[in-house]
Amino acid sequence: MEPAHQFAFGWGMMPTEFREGSRSWLFPGLLGLVWKAASGLGLHTASGLVTVSKVWMAVLSIASVWLAMSLARRLGGERVAIVAGLLLAACPPLIAFGSRCFTETVSVPLVVGAVLLLDGRRRRDAAIAGALVATTVFLNVDNLVITLALLALLLAQRRRSDAKVYAIAAAATVLLGGLLDWPTWGTPFHSLALQVKQTVSAMHPTRYDHAALFYYTDHFRSSMGASYGIMLLGLVLGANRARGLVVVILIDLLIGVLLPSKELRFMLPAIVLAIPIAATGLVRLFDGLRAGAWPSYALGFLCAGQMAWIARAPTRGDLGYGGSDWVTWHSGEDYFQATEEAAKDPGLCGLIYGENEPPWTGGYTFLHRNVPIFYDTKADRLAAANAVIGVPTSNLPKGWVRGLVVGKYALWRRPGGCSSVPKDWKMVLP
Repeated sequence: MEPAHQFAFGWGMMPTEFREGSRSWLFPGLLGLVWKAASGLGLHTASGLVTVSKVWMAVLSIASVWLAMSLARRLGGERVAIVAGLLLAACPPLIAFGSRCFTETVSVPLVVGAVLLLDGRRRRDAAIAGALVATTVFLNVDNLVITLALLALLLAQRRRSDAKVYAIAAAATVLLGGLLDWPTWGTPFHSLALQVKQTVSAMHPTRYDHAALFYYTDHFRSSMGASYGIMLLGLVLGANRARGLVVVILIDLLIGVLLPSKELRFMLPAIVLAIPIAATGLVRLFDGLRAGAWPSYALGFLCAGQMAWIARAPTRGDLGYGGSDWVTWHSGEDYFQATEEAAKDPGLCGLIYGENEPPWTGGYTFLHRNVPIFYDTKADRLAAANAVIGVPTSNLPKGWVRGLVVGKYALWRRPGGCSSVPKDWKMVLP
């Protein structure tokens, strides 16, 4: 959100990726345009702009569920679609990441939409599918795996004309995405080439210990509980209905295991594609047992209820962020609330973030004031700022007064104005 804030309003802390040029400006640019439109309609508060972005992400996530249910309906009918909808709606990773401004959140409806289009037999649909899935490459370069795997699937199905149209549309989209780097980074394909180079250089055999090899399976289980095993059984039973798609999912998972950078959210497209197939297998299981419709609905509700119980308080460790037992919901919210409180002061001329890692502070997205932000309490920083967000026991010089306390943090203020900004200050994350 910080690069988007800089694009929309002219100020924002720049993370490393957007200083070195290893990320496309496609997603921040789109989010920035949304914020520009919201601001033009009179929305000028940080909380309002953040809410707009989260609602936008939530709408895309709901669209992903609807598209995945449509895929399930094609695979096995209305009952499969309903069971898939129950599993998708209660899946903790989808809920936890569904309103976050992650590139994967945007990628999922594009990938699932492309798969749906490829299920048809019109060349126009194959072209649109190629354009959609190739767009996701500039959201996350890992999606290049899915793009190529879907092309291989078309060739394996001997749909050469569709594969040709798909490949042409995908190549044209990649070309346009690469050309976007020209005005933003000065060189065509700069971000894509740099991401691929960094990924390849980071791959090393010593990285593949037990934690790396089983990262995704371990966190599928920790984030979904017993329902993960049931859905895995359904995926195996339903594989015959979508063998090619299962291979695409497995390839994506395998490459994800081999890549050095791992986060559970990277597998969101694979999860959303796998659940409709799993629902197909579970429904077929009960049909084979001549058990009728209600047992499959009951199992769907049971799994959805079990996952919803986890989703009410998933920890950061459950979702793959180390061994933290912090509950994801409202995690770090006290820092953001203190930032929004600081922004209300019309006399604010500088803000210091202390007692927290810079990437978790919120930055200008939650401050939405064009004043310098610092990340240490050196003397020149204290003189150039009149607000500090830190712990209630912060050891600040005389003259600083503790104000609002929100959770673990307090907002400290100093009467008066600020000195000039230090010459070494830059609007970048340290």
